[in-house]
Amino acid sequence: MKRFTLLVITLVFTILVIVILIIYYPKEININAQGIKYGYGTEIVESEKLVNVQIEGKLYKSITGKRKFEGTIDIEGEELPVPLDQRKLTILISDEGAGVINYPYFTYRKDNGATNGSHTYYYGTLVINRNFTNATIFVGNHSEIKDNRGTAWNSVSGQVITVPSSSRAEAIHITNELAGNYLRGLKLK
Repeated sequence: MKRFTLLVITLVFTILVIVILIIYYPKEININAQGIKYGYGTEIVESEKLVNVQIEGKLYKSITGKRKFEGTIDIEGEELPVPLDQRKLTILISDEGAGVINYPYFTYRKDNGATNGSHTYYYGTLVINRNFTNATIFVGNHSEIKDNRGTAWNSVSGQVITVPSSSRAEAIHITNELAGNYLRGLKLK
């Protein structure tokens, strides 16, 4: 009887450990897909273009259910004022599946290599589905850059990148599914 009890306890403990590892072990993210970058609203249709998007990193999930992405996001044709060696991101994902894409970085003096200053470059907001197979990025308005910082996305002149997608209609459909809670009912057209 003792042996049977010990066996049952060991089996239950082993199953519990396996379940915890499956749920909370970081998920490897590797998206290399084509997407669409387009302007918000029907009057900005001419601004759409195909872009390649590469997202690499890990998606962590805490015991409380909070998610965090650590890795890199590279978008074809996007020039960032952030040094290449400082482009690793840590994005806290909200309950709506959204997180801010901020690049903190340092600048260094040319004469002696000492730290010249610290900066943060806001790129936009990332919205993902539960398993991170689809993503939408609301790109900040970088035409209004002040001191190497972009400004927030807005529904008047905002740019959106949706991946994977091959047409504006598909991208808008994916974005409306992903970002419904984040946009609080605003639907892209």
